[in-house]
Amino acid sequence: MAYAKLKTTFVPLAKTKIMANKNLRNKLLVYQIDEDTFSVTADNGIAMVHLRSKICSCREFDLDKIPCQHAMVALRHKFGDEYGKMIYEYFSPYYKVESYILAYADPIYPVPAEEFWNLPLEILERVIPLPEKKTKLGRKRLKRVPTIGEVVSKKRNTCSLCKRFGHKKTSCHTRSNKVVGTSNGVVS
Repeated sequence: MAYAKLKTTFVPLAKTKIMANKNLRNKLLVYQIDEDTFSVTADNGIAMVHLRSKICSCREFDLDKIPCQHAMVALRHKFGDEYGKMIYEYFSPYYKVESYILAYADPIYPVPAEEFWNLPLEILERVIPLPEKKTKLGRKRLKRVPTIGEVVSKKRNTCSLCKRFGHKKTSCHTRSNKVVGTSNGVVS
């Protein structure tokens, strides 16, 4: 097994991600709110990091269980020169090499085709009702909301008649001056 020969504590995926987050941290400003809560300011917004709970408002620290760039800055601010050793205290133990080795230590057998399954009759006859679907009120969102780290360009409406910003052709004030249903404003 390839992971058994690794001399590091964490798998390469985690090491790569932590190195990327270390490089990004130089562009961020940090302000300590209390012992474990930090406010991290970047070009695109402010993120709140709570080290004891291992959460960040960017949600990357919460979901990946690897310190994000905001958490890295907070760890460096809290621990100073010792933060290089403390980073790994905030990783999930699932990224440790020994966890990977233990997960795959026993053989994993493939699931046979469904036609070869031997299921009891009471399971085959069981009817599972469909889940109740609750529809949300309001209009369905068509665009996703960008996260803190994303750069969003805002496109302004431009009128194709007068070439001004803030409205479209259908609501243009110059259109209302022309006679509708004629060509070039000439009435026949």
